[in-house]
Amino acid sequence: MSNLMRALRAVLWSFIGLGGRRADADKRTAQVGILPLIGVALFVVLLLVVGLITLARFVAGT
Repeated sequence: MSNLMRALRAVLWSFIGLGGRRADADKRTAQVGILPLIGVALFVVLLLVVGLITLARFVAGT
């Protein structure tokens, strides 16, 4: 599995709060590195915010 996919998996698991044991989280962080995790997390948050804004505009009809 590529580092990008590992980082994405770790970020998504942490967002929904199902990361498992602390040792597993530490292992995933050590495999990927902290900077790629931060980058992927910022990108996922940006996608989430844009998606929510788009959904709100669609529901409001504007």
